[in-house]
Amino acid sequence: MRLATQMEALHVPAVSMAAIRNGQIDWARADGVTSLGGAAATARTLFGAASMSKPVTAVGVLKLVEEGKIDLDMDVKQYLKRWKIPDNAFTGENKVTVRELLNHTSGIGTHNGAIYDPAEPVPTIVQMLNGEKPAKTPPVVLEAAPGTKWAYANGGYLVLELLVEDVTGNSFADYMKHAVLDPLGMKDSTFEAPLPAGWASHAATGYWEDGKSGIPPEKFVEPNLAAGGLWTTPTDMAKFLIEMQREYAGTSQRVLHQRTVQMMAKPGLGGWGLGFRVEGSAENSLLTHEGSGVFQDDMLIYLHGNGLVVMTSGGDGGQLKDELIRSAGTVYGFPDFQPLERTGVEVAPGILARYPGTYGFVKVAMTGGRLTAEIPEGTRPQRLFAESPTHFFVLDGPQELEFDVEGEKASGVKFITPMNHGMRLKRSEEEGK
Repeated sequence: MRLATQMEALHVPAVSMAAIRNGQIDWARADGVTSLGGAAATARTLFGAASMSKPVTAVGVLKLVEEGKIDLDMDVKQYLKRWKIPDNAFTGENKVTVRELLNHTSGIGTHNGAIYDPAEPVPTIVQMLNGEKPAKTPPVVLEAAPGTKWAYANGGYLVLELLVEDVTGNSFADYMKHAVLDPLGMKDSTFEAPLPAGWASHAATGYWEDGKSGIPPEKFVEPNLAAGGLWTTPTDMAKFLIEMQREYAGTSQRVLHQRTVQMMAKPGLGGWGLGFRVEGSAENSLLTHEGSGVFQDDMLIYLHGNGLVVMTSGGDGGQLKDELIRSAGTVYGFPDFQPLERTGVEVAPGILARYPGTYGFVKVAMTGGRLTAEIPEGTRPQRLFAESPTHFFVLDGPQELEFDVEGEKASGVKFITPMNHGMRLKRSEEEGK
């Protein structure tokens, strides 16, 4: 594949990358345009980090822990002045702690983010926590007993944003600038919202999946700053990851001490540490975090190896970043992103004809004598390749489909990914008749 060809096919106006080799930035580059018909993107073009903001927020919170201003395992209510987590049936004897907010085990629900135009009313942090207008998201409440299960929660990081402001007396953006961004030399990064005019002038427009309708940076405000409000570049995020690698090894402490970063990198429920998802192996942990909203981003760093940051301005940037990571995995030796070789087989058309239909969120169709699948339904169809008469895979991702055949039509399919070893999806009843 060629990058320009894939960007066009996936409707991605701009992509920016920074590669990390042996603890240094190996190279950084940007391709495409900041907006349709606009200037060329450069390595200093700002992108919305979306949820890649969370590990940066986590470092800022842990800085307060090291300074003795908060305790990881105390009831978070004692630090909150303007709002408290409402008591309900899930509160009981277990209290929400800072640690649980950081690793998504607080019991708070997902509380998805929303984008606001600063020309219209933008909710305050307390209005978002209460789910009050003009907030577009529901209130932040406990939906499970604290510490009992893992559930990804933007709302938990909104509580951390309030905590930082109530404890420090500073705005979240100002605190993060002085505590994290400046010490790490992240000069092209800010949590300010809306973006000041000087910053917005060299930021990318975020585009929806069609790659045509977008939100210019001056109209793009995610007020849940801690969860998804960072504007940055891959180069700055690479600086952040390299510092995490060095602090983990004890060779630097610009922000945190070694013991704190080692605690961040210890996986708990759901495979999450404090701010990062932790994968890889016990000998070579992998710290990762995606950003998925209008902007589609990803970053990874092996604590004893190399890394990559990819940021896209939307379209189907999620697929593009995955392809780039797999490509970099070959070049930079990422143990968990090596190519998987498969042997395809030919399947008779009469057998293939049993499979088209809708199975939960997966739609399978026959196009030009070949099977395709929309994963999930409504996204770009991908060709299905046969490994056996019932087992199929795609080239653009790790998804596999194993069809259950009863009679003339498949009755269901087993949806397989590395994180899900066999979710069974039934064919919709009308199609099964």
